[in-house]
Amino acid sequence: MLGARVLDLSESITGAYAGRLLAAMGAAVILGEPAGGAPLRSAPPLVRTDAGTRSATWEYLGAMKASMIVPSDEHELIELAGRFDLVLLATDGPSGPLGRLAERMRRAHAQLSVVVVTPFGLTGPYAAWRAGPLELWAVGGHMGLTGSPDRHPLPGGGPWESYLVGATAAVAAQAALLQPTGVLVDVGAMQALVAGHQWSITAYTHMGYVKKRAGNRLGEMHHPICIYPCSDGWMCIAAASLHQWESLCIAMDRVELLADDTLANAAARFDRADELDQIIQAWTSTLTVAEAVDACQANFCPAGPVNDFLDVFASEQLAFRDYWAAAAHLGQAVVMPGVPFRLPSTPSWAPAPALGVQGKMAVTPGAPPAPRAAADGPARSEAGSLDGFRPLAGVRVVELTISWAGPLAARFLADLGADVIKIEHPTSRGVAVSPPDPDAELDPWTKGELPPVSIRNGVFPDGDPGEDWWNRMGYFNKMNRSKRSLCLDIKAPGGRDVLERLVASADIVINNYSPRGVRSLGIDHETLRAIKPDVVTVAMSGFGATGPGAEAVSWGPILDAASGLAATTGYADSGPFKQGVAYPDPVGGTHGAAAVLAAWWEHQRTGEPVHVDLSQLETLLFVAGDQLVEASVKGAAPPRRGARSADYAPAGVYRCAGTDTWLALTVYDEADWARLVGVVPGLADERWGMAAQRHHDHDDIDALIEAWTSRHDPRQAMSQLQGAGLSAAIVSTSSDLVDDPQLNDRGFFVDLTHSSYGPRRFPGSAILIDGVPLLVRPLSSLGADNDLVLESLGFGAAERDGLRASGTIAARPPT
Repeated sequence: MLGARVLDLSESITGAYAGRLLAAMGAAVILGEPAGGAPLRSAPPLVRTDAGTRSATWEYLGAMKASMIVPSDEHELIELAGRFDLVLLATDGPSGPLGRLAERMRRAHAQLSVVVVTPFGLTGPYAAWRAGPLELWAVGGHMGLTGSPDRHPLPGGGPWESYLVGATAAVAAQAALLQPTGVLVDVGAMQALVAGHQWSITAYTHMGYVKKRAGNRLGEMHHPICIYPCSDGWMCIAAASLHQWESLCIAMDRVELLADDTLANAAARFDRADELDQIIQAWTSTLTVAEAVDACQANFCPAGPVNDFLDVFASEQLAFRDYWAAAAHLGQAVVMPGVPFRLPSTPSWAPAPALGVQGKMAVTPGAPPAPRAAADGPARSEAGSLDGFRPLAGVRVVELTISWAGPLAARFLADLGADVIKIEHPTSRGVAVSPPDPDAELDPWTKGELPPVSIRNGVFPDGDPGEDWWNRMGYFNKMNRSKRSLCLDIKAPGGRDVLERLVASADIVINNYSPRGVRSLGIDHETLRAIKPDVVTVAMSGFGATGPGAEAVSWGPILDAASGLAATTGYADSGPFKQGVAYPDPVGGTHGAAAVLAAWWEHQRTGEPVHVDLSQLETLLFVAGDQLVEASVKGAAPPRRGARSADYAPAGVYRCAGTDTWLALTVYDEADWARLVGVVPGLADERWGMAAQRHHDHDDIDALIEAWTSRHDPRQAMSQLQGAGLSAAIVSTSSDLVDDPQLNDRGFFVDLTHSSYGPRRFPGSAILIDGVPLLVRPLSSLGADNDLVLESLGFGAAERDGLRASGTIAARPPT
């Protein structure tokens, strides 16, 4: 984003991380700080370094930025904002003050874009409420899916949700910078996190089923995707597809399991998880982590070690790719993540600045940025969705992706107006779904219950596969909305010619295949550049295209384990826990969208081809940067803490009235404690006015809090605590989210109608522009756009018929 000038006035991690990403992508990001310095300069965790006690959060999030002291007078601050292209405003508190400041800035400077990041957005019944990192894990619905079903839900082991929200805000900021006129961008953290679900939302809107916690298993749909003990540690296996299950059986030398046809169904394997886990664990427990992982990988079964952060620092793959930035000012051996991916114009890493130090980014009085091209403001459709904010209108994207991270990255581009043509192999829809038998009667099932294995993984509307089941899969349609479908077998006769003509017509090509898959399909940057000399390409493999670990078979939970995030998540008395969603996928997909937009900006600036080799492991580590700084300084990995905090007390998850209902709450300071004492009986003990004593007596305080919450509905408790000014949130289930008044007030859920289903409710965009959500559309049926796309490439009717006859293009899976 070289040439973009950003004023970062963030008060929270969410906005500060957005600024960190923009700086890593080349934007000139200047921290606007009060005379006493930004609050994040003293944010925990604090570490003792060679330079004294420092904030690990500040050292990480302030890196690659400059600093300036901004005026306290609002009129002067608004005048200063006119010298920038974009202003970042963010808080963990009520949105009203920032919303009013943003509106004034926009009125004063027509060409200025302002991005506001708040817990719940600028509008709606929760707009005045608070939410810190723990509460974001809860209210966004991710916590409710993580942990043991017989214990309290687990947050991730760090403030990673805040970083994921910040990444969404960075994508929104990039889109705003590409728009010819200034806009007000409203990013609510709750919406951004709900948009990062896997199939839990569509399982509820399509089948009435509420996904639940399943321990270290990936609940209900697939098995084995799980963490297992070895003789010297832990490993993760992710055998989702039939091919991967067969590979695991071969690796374990248990080929007799392949004779059981019922185990070909991934959901059936989940229902027999107790039995299968005994078999798998009997094998893994006799081997070292390295031996078990090598056996799986040799048979192309996704598997990897459960690393801690010290293991991550020792990674040969990350060292080969020069991932770490040496933070010598904090200590001789201290490192932190440098950039999440590299562009031709990626700037050199620099430590967080001293107060008021601008260096090469000095802002001097003078003319504001050059006006953008004149254009009408964004237009609205009749339904109220934003139809005019399409900064990628006219940009053709060729998408070659599977699973989740790649499709999510391309979905961002489609939402922003790009013509995304998704190339789909005839067998690709439902790659881990057993096709329903059209002659078989559906198993008995009552909507709302766990669906039978014959229909479970498809997430079909009302559990009915229909005649064209491949067009009715809720999770697939959610992930790929607003795209066109070209059903093409690239390796079939004439398939390569179709691909090459399509690439020649495209601006951007994105893939998330392994390096081996990229070579096999011939879609590496050098090959595509020979077809389209100025093409922009982004490759999103698990570990990157280079290095000794590049060829390892990857899957989201494998990256969760490899990154150290799983080792950091868990109860204080437990082993590591994977997230209840494949968390690396929304992280990788959101950062993948940021990479595409940054590469497109670079291409627009230079006219040159641009390639980004993105490692999803590296983007995942980027959302744990503060913890990695802390671990590097201390030389120790962080312990697992459950839902408690090392810095604040009380903080935790508390049982409410009802079945498996919970509330998350954090007391940040003495003022918060006084507020809590005014709501919850029995806490008025003068000893607990000091944080140190509250930490010491945490168990006693928790018992009193839970005695109160257990008598209340979680929404009532959340409302009462928020009304007292506290940061509290319901631990949302998928049904809670679909029915949530805040999300519905902001128009987050959309009813999409398709010829094969509908209307059916889906999550929409988390980004609002000038108060209106982005317009989203249904995914095309498989191959529905074959003729339109091929005709635009010069293929005549006879040629298209020939491609159909050879099976090169299709509109349904093969029989």
